[in-house]
Amino acid sequence: MSQHRSAVLIAAVLGLGLALPPRSLTGVLRAPQPVIVGIAPADTVAATYAARYKIDPELAGTIHRLAVENGLEPAAVFGLIATESAFNARAVGQAGAVGLMQIKPSTARAYDSRATRERLFNPEINLRVGLTHLRRELAHFGHDWTLGLLSYNMGRTRLSRALSRGIVPRNEYASKVLAHCGKLCT
Repeated sequence: MSQHRSAVLIAAVLGLGLALPPRSLTGVLRAPQPVIVGIAPADTVAATYAARYKIDPELAGTIHRLAVENGLEPAAVFGLIATESAFNARAVGQAGAVGLMQIKPSTARAYDSRATRERLFNPEINLRVGLTHLRRELAHFGHDWTLGLLSYNMGRTRLSRALSRGIVPRNEYASKVLAHCGKLCT
């Protein structure tokens, strides 16, 4: 069996979409070097998010990169930022939370001793601190996205107190964030 047919057969058995290199200009088939098709490069994915949310492609790239580095579903992170700040790096909330991920300086200092209100307006710093905090809340609640997001939004102590009384807070926050990622965050 030719190498070309072997590669195609293996791809079919494994259910992979493969693209084989074209014949060279001399008409001789080059050694098969399958390339997996259907996995978009990170910059293409970031460009898709930039277009979807009408944000700067560089910001979308930073959000996507840091979400992946933190092992978080990028769609959920984009949804959280859309919900928290509408991608406004200078946003200030009523409770004193600031930046893209609406982090309070007191919360940020638990992860970065140099965190100040002014430094949290820097998107990279805000994202690093915010994603670390989100990852911690998700881990604390067994990677349950609904509880992790509620904890991120209302605070772990308030959520834990409610849960210990048998009350699951009815809060549209988690639903609103998770609507951005469909079944990816379940």
